[in-house]
Amino acid sequence: MMNALGIVQKLRPGDDVDARCGKCKDVRTHAIIAVSTQGQIERVQCRTCQGTHNYKNPSPKRTTSTSTRSSSGGSGRTSATSLSPTGPTKPYSPREKFQIGDQISHPNFGIGLVNDVRDTKIDVKFGRETKILIHAG
Repeated sequence: MMNALGIVQKLRPGDDVDARCGKCKDVRTHAIIAVSTQGQIERVQCRTCQGTHNYKNPSPKRTTSTSTRSSSGGSGRTSATSLSPTGPTKPYSPREKFQIGDQISHPNFGIGLVNDVRDTKIDVKFGRETKILIHAG
């Protein structure tokens, strides 16, 4: 695996990798549990649902669909492609409505960034972990 600086690193158990999670039905961050003698990832554990499974490579050709619904009244799912805060940090409350790019402060998980919005749920990235929280939608 090559990092951002172009340095080739050997994968080890405990490292993070993106993989398709069968339980979450999405590409999520996983912890490597087992690596073969050839250096191939064998088993991983999802950081979101804690499910353990064989490594499933996320499809290299990932397409994003564009919605024709209006942003005010659709029940569609929206996801962020690049994460950057869009304003000041907001305190988390399930009664509040959040948008992609909102930076929130959660009493247990700390500071996080909203990277996916659904009807009444949001995916928030806290450090290396992504948590699913509820919101007013």
